[in-house]
Amino acid sequence: MAQLSEPKILKGILSIICLCVAVVSVIGCSSDTRQSTRIPPLPTDDATHRIKVGIDYLTTVIRRSPRSAANYHKRAELYVALRDYDRALEDIEEALDISPSNGLFLLTRARVLRQLKKYDEALASARRAEVLQQDTPELYVLLGDLTQQKRQFRQAKLYLAKALQMAPYDGEAYFYTGLLDARQGDTLSGVALMQRALDLKPRFLPAYVELTTIHTRLREYDQAKEINRIGLKYFPKESQLHYARGEMYFTQKRLDSALISYRKAIHFDSTNYMADFYAGIIYLKWNSIPQAIKSFQKVQRFNPKYPQIHFLLGTAYDRVGNLDGSIEQYSLAAEQDPADWRSKGRLYRAQQRKMYLETYGTLPPVAPEAVAEAEDETTAPEKALDPSRVQIEVLTPNLQLKTKADTSRNFKIKP
Repeated sequence: MAQLSEPKILKGILSIICLCVAVVSVIGCSSDTRQSTRIPPLPTDDATHRIKVGIDYLTTVIRRSPRSAANYHKRAELYVALRDYDRALEDIEEALDISPSNGLFLLTRARVLRQLKKYDEALASARRAEVLQQDTPELYVLLGDLTQQKRQFRQAKLYLAKALQMAPYDGEAYFYTGLLDARQGDTLSGVALMQRALDLKPRFLPAYVELTTIHTRLREYDQAKEINRIGLKYFPKESQLHYARGEMYFTQKRLDSALISYRKAIHFDSTNYMADFYAGIIYLKWNSIPQAIKSFQKVQRFNPKYPQIHFLLGTAYDRVGNLDGSIEQYSLAAEQDPADWRSKGRLYRAQQRKMYLETYGTLPPVAPEAVAEAEDETTAPEKALDPSRVQIEVLTPNLQLKTKADTSRNFKIKP
């Protein structure tokens, strides 16, 4: 999924905090010198460590002065840098309670809500910031993304054009403009603009994820692999990049490589349930039923309405003879989609097998049609590109030639 990068003011916040910590350390050192003690210097090579030190410092300051909205905002920005969006939202709400008409705070709130996928609230907050004249390219890029999430394409185009007018070399503005073009069917322009975004901002993660996905859907595997390779060079622990790589291998039916990528995606982000879904399909195909059940159960915990999850979990239970589990899952699948006759057929067959087991104490022999179904059910559903994200239109040449018949010659066919 596309996301906004770390705000530009983060470096300023860290610089101010590090300066304050340094002053405190110097004062402490002057007193500790008389006591023959030494305070170790603040590390500067680990960005994550510096951010955590800044959070600790701001927490101390907030305890002493709990009515300073600016300190809550600064700490919220640091939480955003750590991708701890829940705590960031708590802090920015505190800041807005103290200063409800601050456009910068509303912009930060919109950014955090967008990361939490609360798009309606994020858009409302961003529009309030616009009313309060928070006139920055970052705001218009954010509004451009949020409005196209709501399929308000014309409004999104106006916002992004304004962002590019204010900042002609803003990589994020090019990326979301390209995403908008791709959503509206102009894939060629969308890919070119996203590539332009990477030229201007080589460390912009969403562009690598989207370009890998688009090239995979177009079956341009060499381009997808190269884009993904460069992205992983910058972000080796990014779950979405490993998942996109798994998609590429899965589409090529290279299931062993796909499973490795899905496992890495899960390792770096345990909430990436889509990686668990496709890993479960591979396990099911390889008849590794316990691993498949574990993967599908995890998907069900995160998203009980994910397409086909009840059917696939019921299939896995069916494979190990857990008739009660399979009946429950097939029933849920049929309730979720009343037109799912496949789940209804499986439900009926599982119920009949259970009655046979209760009557004769053994399971009935597997019917030939069940064996044929077992070979087909492990084939992953054809995954079309989400039209709300990117729409790809394949151009086909017009092969109809409009030519008049030549009547100037007479042909005679002899036997």
